Amino acid sequence: MNFSRKDRINIFIEEKTKSLLENIQQTQEIGISTNYIAEKLKITRSNVSKELNILFREQKVLKISGKPVLYLSLKPLHAKIPVQKEYIFSKEQIKQMLAHPSSQTPSNDIFDSLIGSQGSLEKIVEQLKSAILYPPHGMNIILSGSTGVGKTTMVNYLYNYAVTEGTLAKNAPLISFDCADYVDNPQLLMSLLFGYEKGAFTDASSTQEGLVKKAENGILFLDEVHRLPPQAQEMLFQVMDNHVFRRLGQVETNSIGPIMFIMATTEDIKSNLLRTFIRRIPVSVTLPDVDDRFPSEKLDYIYLFLKEESHQLKQQILVDKEVISALLIHKVPNNLGQLKVEIKLACARAFMKNRRKSLQPLPLTFNDLSEQTIKAYFEEKNTSDMLVQDLISRLPKITKIDYQENDTFDINSLTDKAIKSFAEPQWFKGTNKNNGLKEAYQEASSFYHQINTFDELDHSQVITKIIDYNVYLAIKTTLTELQVSLDKNTVLGLMLHINTLRNKMFSKQVPHYSKDNSTQKKYPQEYKLAMAIRKRLNQLLDFYIPEGELIFLTMLLHMSKEDTHNSIGILALSHGINTASSMCNVVNSFLNTSHAVGIDLPLDKSTDKIFKQVLSTIDKLDQGAGVLILSDMGSLSLFANLIQEKTHHQVMNISPISTPMLLEATRKSMLPNANLQELTDSLEKDFTVEQEPQAVPSFSDRRMIESLEQFLLFLDPKKVVALLQKVLHEILAAQNDLEDSNELQIKFIFHCSSMIERVIIKDPLPYKHIKELKAADAKLFSDIRQAFKLVENTYFISIPDAELAYVVEIFDTHFSLNH
Repeated sequence: MNFSRKDRINIFIEEKTKSLLENIQQTQEIGISTNYIAEKLKITRSNVSKELNILFREQKVLKISGKPVLYLSLKPLHAKIPVQKEYIFSKEQIKQMLAHPSSQTPSNDIFDSLIGSQGSLEKIVEQLKSAILYPPHGMNIILSGSTGVGKTTMVNYLYNYAVTEGTLAKNAPLISFDCADYVDNPQLLMSLLFGYEKGAFTDASSTQEGLVKKAENGILFLDEVHRLPPQAQEMLFQVMDNHVFRRLGQVETNSIGPIMFIMATTEDIKSNLLRTFIRRIPVSVTLPDVDDRFPSEKLDYIYLFLKEESHQLKQQILVDKEVISALLIHKVPNNLGQLKVEIKLACARAFMKNRRKSLQPLPLTFNDLSEQTIKAYFEEKNTSDMLVQDLISRLPKITKIDYQENDTFDINSLTDKAIKSFAEPQWFKGTNKNNGLKEAYQEASSFYHQINTFDELDHSQVITKIIDYNVYLAIKTTLTELQVSLDKNTVLGLMLHINTLRNKMFSKQVPHYSKDNSTQKKYPQEYKLAMAIRKRLNQLLDFYIPEGELIFLTMLLHMSKEDTHNSIGILALSHGINTASSMCNVVNSFLNTSHAVGIDLPLDKSTDKIFKQVLSTIDKLDQGAGVLILSDMGSLSLFANLIQEKTHHQVMNISPISTPMLLEATRKSMLPNANLQELTDSLEKDFTVEQEPQAVPSFSDRRMIESLEQFLLFLDPKKVVALLQKVLHEILAAQNDLEDSNELQIKFIFHCSSMIERVIIKDPLPYKHIKELKAADAKLFSDIRQAFKLVENTYFISIPDAELAYVVEIFDTHFSLNH
């Protein structure tokens, strides 16, 4: 946006004035100060003052006397303040006038409904109005501008204005012709424009009038006029100058009534049209690109196009703030046309995604936008114009678009509610003024373990909805520059904490901090890192992080470090080349860790050397909770007893090793409060101990087991089929109106076996509108949750509600198809 400094100030003060007027009952603010404008637009106070004085002389702003002098834009106030020569008022006068606005006759100007007619297009509209009203029949006009800026829309407004003002009769024609459609056939183009005589060419069986004649006493709109061949331009001279024309093949001329020509082009006029033709078009205006117009106008277009889609769908739409922000920031290549298409496609994605759920209203979220728009949002957000940033800062979290209503209004954001329910540290509530180290530790501990509940969120979709992007980027930059490696839960916790602090600071709710100095002494490394993080964040963020935050940051970092100290070590031993190490690589990649360690043992290596190597490795692996050895031969199992006798390490062994066993051992070993004896017992029960005799699987069960073996990564198909059949039976028993079927059983077992693997490797599927589903199928969801406790206990996992929602859908679909 290439606005001048004066224009930027004028736009800003106009938008602020509108905002003040809309909230006049809820605010004590009357005007806008020079300092406020300077701060928001990053312009020096002296330059702001200079431009405000110019705007005052141009009667674009009024002054409110006092200290400091305040300003309001006159344009939004025209209906409330009478026109006069001097626009200087006291606060009391402004309050009185706003309370008792002067009565003025409503405007009937057709252009009032055109977005930007009193903004970026104001001068253009005035120029075009003058051309329409110029006696006796108006002046010819050419509109320039990029594709999609609204040239055709402007022509329709000009036509309606001419009819309203009496320049054209009510039944006057408006004829449109796109010259680009016939660029490869000039003869056909001219025959359509001017008509033709019988016999003028092979298929001319009768005389036909052209568009020029049909536009008599009206408007002829020639779009893409730069495609008009020179011969056709010259033929139009006669129509414009002498009001005569010739049809193709005609010798004599025909008289014609007045025609107003309006033309449009995306090209440079001087380079593509004859000079003699250009001279006959006295009014030439260029319509600006949408991203060169006032940001509020682009926002109005976004709302307009959303409302059109709401009307098309006959459905209300709930639009996330990030959707509108991204559309505002993204510089669309084809202007309004492309913006409209982008919104239509986003609504189509949202509709397709939610069509089976029949959600009312339809949610339109950030992920419904195109990849190009999402990418532009993150790339351009921090470099966007201050006017755009100010506009975005005042957007509601969610906007309701209703085709049956004239206005949009706000509703509470579900994301906001989720964050409010996320417990904050006590000192954010302003009540604990004397917190010591013990209290700080307890609060940080509580806060840190709450963070673990966010582990199942799809961060790529949610994080920018709950955390300000500036906070996200600042923390990401800080940790990268300082080369700090933290687990994702701690990073997310840090972001949430700083984001909450930012909101508190901006609302002037300054937290109270403890003066305890023992944190630095007890945790010097974490304190030093907290100081470095705070220092860099203060350089990157738009608010100041107080020194008192060091206590909480230190404790949060300590809890992250502490949380990983007591894992059980996992050591895989196997003879052969790359056998143990390959198994560990597979397991570690699934679990996104490096916890499992493998030692490959050559067959010719002596037992004494192997023992020393194993002992050295256990010294490194044992963090205090012991080490579990998984080996491939019975002789290696003796190492566990020898090591326990000779050292202080607690070591146990299981053999023979398998990849599923190693995966399960590694996953369970990293669980909080994992116990070596309990881990060993559970693995022996699941993988080595003889189970009770089981019935021979039926033919259909065997087919299922064989199929599951083809795609399950590590689960035992036979075991998981038997387990899930029990779960299915329990669910059906709780649902009296559902009957078992082979089709339901296949769908259920295939889906749920994959679900168990996803949960084990911590890659669950997300599910939007979980609250709506749980409310609609409360009993079914509860029964499924209860039945799956058997699975959770068997595999030591916690299945998120989002995954169970898909199980609910399986039963819903089956029930609807069979009843």
